Amino acid sequence: MALDVRTVRGWAESLLRTLEAPEKAVLQVGTQGTAPGTGSGVHVTLTYPDGTSVTVDLDGALPEPEALPLLAEQLQDSVLESTGGHPAPRCPAPGHTHPAAPHVSHGTLDWHCPMNDGQDLHLCP
Repeated sequence: MALDVRTVRGWAESLLRTLEAPEKAVLQVGTQGTAPGTGSGVHVTLTYPDGTSVTVDLDGALPEPEALPLLAEQLQDSVLESTGGHPAPRCPAPGHTHPAAPHVSHGTLDWHCPMNDGQDLHLCP
């Protein structure tokens, strides 16, 4: 099934709440790519109050179980940079101060410790 704007917008909105993105950041989701050579698919742009932005181009043929963590990773990296490294969501492992890593299991995105190689330490959004 091809990615659609409505689904990807829902993912992005949920991710931005989980990632504690700055309130005044502006989300745009559409089918028009911003970079030369971007083809069909869904394109997500997050613009911060200082004018910087990030765009995630999701190829229309990309399966949802691959597209969702790709979007999560790229938005998380951007939000971390824009907030000066505020780890969100926090790693669920006791004593860890780094952010959790996105993981899709059975069609659902959850967050886990990137250092525990898939052990059952999960934090649901």
